[in-house]
Amino acid sequence: MNDEFSDRHRAIQMRLAGHSVPQICGSLQRSRRWFHTWWNRYLEFGPDGLFDFTHAAHHVARRIPPELERTIVTVRRRLEARWHPGARYQLVGASAILAELQALHIRPLPCERTIERVLQRLGLTVPRVRLARWILTTAYPTPLARTSNDLHQVDFVGPLYLKGKRQRYYILVCKDVFDGAVCLKLSRSRKMDQVLTFLGDCWKTLGRPAQVQFDNARELVGWGPAARYLSRVIRLCLRFGVEPIFIPPRRPQYNGSVENFNGWFQPQLLQRRYTRPAQLKRELQRLQEAVNTQHVHRRLGGLTPAQYRRRLKLQILPAQFTVPIELLPIATGRVTFIRLVTPHGNIHLLSQTFWIGKRLRGQYIKAVLDTARGQLTVYVQGRVCPCPRHRRGGPVRQTLVVQVSDEVTDI
Repeated sequence: MNDEFSDRHRAIQMRLAGHSVPQICGSLQRSRRWFHTWWNRYLEFGPDGLFDFTHAAHHVARRIPPELERTIVTVRRRLEARWHPGARYQLVGASAILAELQALHIRPLPCERTIERVLQRLGLTVPRVRLARWILTTAYPTPLARTSNDLHQVDFVGPLYLKGKRQRYYILVCKDVFDGAVCLKLSRSRKMDQVLTFLGDCWKTLGRPAQVQFDNARELVGWGPAARYLSRVIRLCLRFGVEPIFIPPRRPQYNGSVENFNGWFQPQLLQRRYTRPAQLKRELQRLQEAVNTQHVHRRLGGLTPAQYRRRLKLQILPAQFTVPIELLPIATGRVTFIRLVTPHGNIHLLSQTFWIGKRLRGQYIKAVLDTARGQLTVYVQGRVCPCPRHRRGGPVRQTLVVQVSDEVTDI
């Protein structure tokens, strides 16, 4: 290519110096057609015409029309403006833009990746900070969610303080892991009565799930000797046919769906100042409505959680139903605890210690309490582990039968 480019320059220089065409072609050993091609190119474009032109097509059939590109940019800027209170918590990504283009019946309709490329080319994207994954040293028995109300995750946010007030407030959060629907409530405390009422509100809004996942807060699992008799939260879940799941202590990442949601909404919610509880309650209701009715998800086929849930038959409690907060008898069902085996081969649950063997140290196990039989079954990577033993007595079956059947009122 360097020789070709040099010959072009040399031919033009010789012609400008007064040499004839036969002399130039003989000196460079080129044809007359070659010379006239580059001489005409030089006369039309000057020295830049001696470079090779691009071989790309002058017209790209699949290129997005300029009008559609301007529409995408306009929609993106409208979503980012958030001038209306109802638009404070809406998304601004490609999924939200595509949903609005569909609502406007824009044709041709681009795909999400095309919208992302347009935004990236115009510098309108906010690049994600992608962190490296943790190295998993052992398998974790993650509960699966294949459809709505398969798995809910519950968490607390707080304490929060209103401007000029000393009263503590907490935000109770429940999120559906599959479709992303949420239920939010403002509470003055984290007492078990508040948690029971909140669970009832969640089941009136989202419906009863098959499983609900908690951390190990004392308001949920109980505290001290009373935890051995199953807390009111656990008994309420069993009574309504919901399986409670408790993640390992001090491992909030395994409640990742609701924790990720908490990290997303707190900066946007708490950037405003609130002087009265009614203001914060109204803003929480606005946030809940925005997430359930405005946020579209790719896994739902571009639908919002509310649109997707209308197609399903969900077990929703009646609005006038009152969830009991008193101590209920233990109903038949399953209570699941996910625990990390200590270096000594022990697991801790319900304020008790069980030994399952040092060979499993450092691994996550799933301990399932069957209240009907009063038996604790330990699973390691889907396989049943040999019968664990209580540190203060014999096999687990002989110990748990007594504690599951006992009744206490101070929980």
